[in-house]
Amino acid sequence: MDTDNKQFIDPNFVPEEFQVPYDIIELPSQGLLYKNKQKKIKIEYLTAMDENILSSPNISAGKNILDILLNRKIKDLGFDPQELLAGDRLAILIYLRVTGFGEKLTQMVFDTEKNKLVEGEIDLSTLEQKNLTVKPDKDGLFDYELPSDKTKVKFKLLTTKDEKYIEERDQMLQERSGEDISFIPTLRLEQSIKSLGGVTDPLKIAHSIGKLKIMDIRKLNKYITDI
Repeated sequence: MDTDNKQFIDPNFVPEEFQVPYDIIELPSQGLLYKNKQKKIKIEYLTAMDENILSSPNISAGKNILDILLNRKIKDLGFDPQELLAGDRLAILIYLRVTGFGEKLTQMVFDTEKNKLVEGEIDLSTLEQKNLTVKPDKDGLFDYELPSDKTKVKFKLLTTKDEKYIEERDQMLQERSGEDISFIPTLRLEQSIKSLGGVTDPLKIAHSIGKLKIMDIRKLNKYITDI
């Protein structure tokens, strides 16, 4: 074979006519909690190839279908999509839903006048993106003071990886207890709170969380949602 005339093709080169269209979207977190501080990312549109994933019985029946799609569609995140904050992940998924299947979403809703479930329609294009409203400290944590006893709390916002750990932990605790009781509310707090009254040991924090007043917990959760 004449190697002098051999042509080499860059494996990363894709002809323009075969490139998947994409948009640049802004993350609600503004990238403040990521090491690379990236606030905008490139997201490809859903294509016919993605339909193969969505229609595959083996994949669509599992919980990892969204992870597979995000790994395919996010092009310049710079880190593992599992480390995305829950709010950023949701914003990306809504974008993919709107651009892939349209703005209208049919959903069963409760009609208070008829006192029954009826078919309703949600316009996803009317959803407003809520950006992070409070800046974290140098460690990526946020401050809060419990209303009743003025205990100071430092917490982080949960990532996709955190949420999965919480679900797995909850399932294990339910099986161990033998009761049909979800532990997710306290598990979320245990995963989120990094300092409680100056205490930073995870085991001590978990023990103390179980003794906190429900009013304080609800107000802390509301604050986390608000920001």
